[in-house]
Amino acid sequence: MKLRIPTLLFGLSALGACASVPAPPPGLEATPTSADYHRITVTETSQRLELSVLPGDTILSAEERNELRNFASAYLRVGHGALILSTPTGSNNAQAALNVSDEARRALSEAGVSYAAIAGSSYDAADRADAPVIVTFARYEAVAPECAPLWQQDLAHQSNNQPWESFGCATQANLAALIEDPRDLLGPRAEDPRDGGRRATVIQAYRQGEQTHATRSNDERITISNAVQ
Repeated sequence: MKLRIPTLLFGLSALGACASVPAPPPGLEATPTSADYHRITVTETSQRLELSVLPGDTILSAEERNELRNFASAYLRVGHGALILSTPTGSNNAQAALNVSDEARRALSEAGVSYAAIAGSSYDAADRADAPVIVTFARYEAVAPECAPLWQQDLAHQSNNQPWESFGCATQANLAALIEDPRDLLGPRAEDPRDGGRRATVIQAYRQGEQTHATRSNDERITISNAVQ
């Protein structure tokens, strides 16, 4: 019996060594996930559109209006901050650029961009004759993590009982490629303001002992069929 106790203790210590969890990398939580090991990098960048302007131009072409509509759609989806409309100064086409800039502002507003969200700016064109009107806005890009190839890893022998090196990396890479606005990975969006008028209506109905929900029509009611017993 005395000989079995040391053997038993040695076996338990060996099992404990196999089940030990390595210390997490610096800055990570005590129990890191695959998202911690394979982080998506979010960087701020900008989207840019140049509208060519020649001396004497006063209106936008049909192609430029279509480009502005697509640009406005991208801004409404993933844009952040103001949409900046920059016109050249000191160029031979400065007056024409102002006319085109006004047309571009109206086209962006017609495409759904709030007039207050369009900011005006200028830049030195250094006597150029064809200085463009530049439209830009800030956006974010997601950079997928680098996944180690599976053929370089031994998936059958993980002595520390932890997932292999690239476990979960493909999921993170797919998320980085699919997410529409990578800014959402940095934090939640701001909530819209509450509907104060609707809240006052519900409270007033509650105080008077009336129903607080909207009245449903017969088309909205649900009935359970007796066909299946």
